[in-house]
Amino acid sequence: MVKRSGVLMIAEADIEELLFEWYHVPAWIKAHVSARCPPHRYAGELSLEGENLVFRGRDMKESKSCKLEIPLASVTRVAFGFSEQLKTNIDPTFGIGGPVPFAVWYRDGSQEHTLYFNTSFSKFLIDRANRNREWYETLSDVVTCRRQKPAGDRFLTTVK
Repeated sequence: MVKRSGVLMIAEADIEELLFEWYHVPAWIKAHVSARCPPHRYAGELSLEGENLVFRGRDMKESKSCKLEIPLASVTRVAFGFSEQLKTNIDPTFGIGGPVPFAVWYRDGSQEHTLYFNTSFSKFLIDRANRNREWYETLSDVVTCRRQKPAGDRFLTTVK
């Protein structure tokens, strides 16, 4: 199965860095900021290709192309929305509003990473939220099915 969508992506570490910088912005500037676009560092295309979740796009901060392949076997969790810890640390004036993203937690060696995705660039928030939910449901099904695969041959029967 191949599934593709335009996507905006940001890592939890990038959001924490943005929040740190945001706390140092004067209040009068915050009052004039409009967060119409979801916070992101990367823009590109997300696809589900075989055994991998693949992002191809551009790092907006570094102004260069990037590619990230996440083996589905390394995905530990999928959720719809921000982590509870991140939600409690967000300044309401920061403006993380708009469509609810879907989140992917995955392991790379001994480190766990969290990525947030907002699919599509539709001007209608409901379209983006629905596409985000579709991606969440697809990835959730894939991750759940991987965990429920039968071990060994316990489901095989022998006919004599």
